[in-house]
Amino acid sequence: MSNPPDLAKKNLSRINLATADLAGADLHAATLRDATLKEANLEGADLTDADLTHANLAGASLRNASAAHANMVDADLRDADLEGTNLRGTRLAGAKLGDAQRATAAAAGANFADPASDGETASNA
Repeated sequence: MSNPPDLAKKNLSRINLATADLAGADLHAATLRDATLKEANLEGADLTDADLTHANLAGASLRNASAAHANMVDADLRDADLEGTNLRGTRLAGAKLGDAQRATAAAAGANFADPASDGETASNA
C-alpha cells in the first residue's frame, strides 16, 4: 500500500486532479486556486489552511477530512460528501452547496460571510 501524498504548502493552482485518489493526503496550507478536484477522493485528507478559492470539488468525497480555516470562497461543492469534515472557520462565501451540505457546513462552524464584509460566522451552538 502506498503512502498518501505530502503536498503541504505546494502551489497547485489550476491543477487537474479530477477523480484522483488523495485519501489521507497532506494538503495543509497548499494553494489549490482554480484547481479541478471533481469527484476526487479526499477522505481523511488534511486541507487545513488550504486555499481552494474557485476550486471545483463537485462530487468529491471530503468525508472525515480537515478543512479547518481553509479558503473555499466561490468553490463548487455541489454533491460533495462533507460528512464528518472539520469546517471550523472555513470560508465558504459564494460557494456552491446544496441545502443539506449547507446545513452540514453550518453545523461544523463554517463561515459564509463575504470576505469583504464583517458578516457572521455560522456556529455550532
